[in-house]
Amino acid sequence: MSQDRTTEMLNYLSAISREVGEMRTEMREMRTEMREMRAEMSEMRSEIRALTSRLDRLEARILENRADVRDLDGRVAALESKPS
Repeated sequence: MSQDRTTEMLNYLSAISREVGEMRTEMREMRTEMREMRAEMSEMRSEIRALTSRLDRLEARILENRADVRDLDGRVAALESKPS
């Protein structure tokens, strides 16, 4: 094998090595971003659970109020139908 060919192969290997190094750096950055995104997703899930809990409590109160309104409507109707 000629020295020119060997030099050419070494240059290719060097270029490949640089690209692999760049790819590793990019992968590290992506992993960091993924960790940050996972942490944010976890925080969002916690917040959504808290909001869901609040909405469930509000829904229960609304249902109680509706039942009270129906009961009061019935009482008012009964009082209005009584002769005075």
